[in-house]
Amino acid sequence: GEILYAMITCRPDIAFPVIKLSQYSNSPAEIHYQALKNVFRYLRSTIDHGLYYWRTTPLLDFDLPTGQYPRQFHYENPQPDDIHMPQNILHGYMDSDWASDVTHRRSVSGIAILLAGAVVSYKSKLQPTVALSSTEAEFSAASEAGKMVLYLRSILDKINIPQDNATTLYEDNDGALLMANAGQPTRRTRHIDIREFALLDWVERDLVILNEIRSPENCADPFTKALGKTAFWKHHDILMGRKIPKFVEKRTYRHSLATR
Repeated sequence: GEILYAMITCRPDIAFPVIKLSQYSNSPAEIHYQALKNVFRYLRSTIDHGLYYWRTTPLLDFDLPTGQYPRQFHYENPQPDDIHMPQNILHGYMDSDWASDVTHRRSVSGIAILLAGAVVSYKSKLQPTVALSSTEAEFSAASEAGKMVLYLRSILDKINIPQDNATTLYEDNDGALLMANAGQPTRRTRHIDIREFALLDWVERDLVILNEIRSPENCADPFTKALGKTAFWKHHDILMGRKIPKFVEKRTYRHSLATR
């Protein structure tokens, strides 16, 4: 319960190990207890970490405490220029790890939706059915990401932050991109449930659009599998808002962060 609270409130970086360990909550072994202790050790060593949200200029009406920019753990973190969205525009990443668990072969969907420089909604979840191909697994993750985006767009519209253009979702699977953007389902995808093809309707109505991204740059990767140290910190910096967005005015920004 305690570790779930941390994951849900402000620590998306532990989402995958938490859902992995939760599969063994009914009948845990010693190895699971040791793994859980390792997660708590990580939280203790990064107790001052949180989500950093950014503005283009500082809030003059509030006396924010002085402080340094958040230290990045991965300094060489290339991202395509078009990913650096303005602070009031949603964009997201999604990924799927196809049938990696030999005990049930269900894929894991990883979704990260970002706004103002950091993640505002995220999910790491086992898919309800066994996917018969990596394209099916990725397409199912994209459909779930589309539902999250529509929900967030409705909230932003109610608080006068309308999303006038289609929300960009970054996908690293060519098959899923073709199915969603070009409407080209193949014979191998006829068995996919109809509800997944709602994504095609959302794309046609300019609510969501899928863009291609290289797999090493996909920030949803930590939600689907355990990563090496370098890759983990690389994505951690972006998801947690530790990578300073391009829209931030560094010279005039006295205090750079608003933490959650």
